[in-house]
Amino acid sequence: MTEKGSSVGTAPTEKKSTAKMAAERKQENVVYIGPNSLADGLKRFTVYRGEPTALIEQASAKYKNIARLFVPVGTLNEAMAAVEKKGTPVHLAYTEVMGARK
Repeated sequence: MTEKGSSVGTAPTEKKSTAKMAAERKQENVVYIGPNSLADGLKRFTVYRGEPTALIEQASAKYKNIARLFVPVGTLNEAMAAVEKKGTPVHLAYTEVMGARK
């Protein structure tokens, strides 16, 4: 009976933790790692609390893949390495913004 009771008790906890994790991801700090484009409100290494959806939607009109350049702060090192590696989606998004600026 204790096993049944414990498994029943963990299922709602798992659901709560999943919902909680989704909410935390929504409020997770993200950093913009693309090039500066001050006219569009984009400054490199700006940290945002939560995903700046309004800014991303506005910039998406000009730069199709701009959302890839907003990465969680915890993955900044990996994302910066990906920006330098040719062929990665983050590198392609970075070069798209750079090309559009010229």
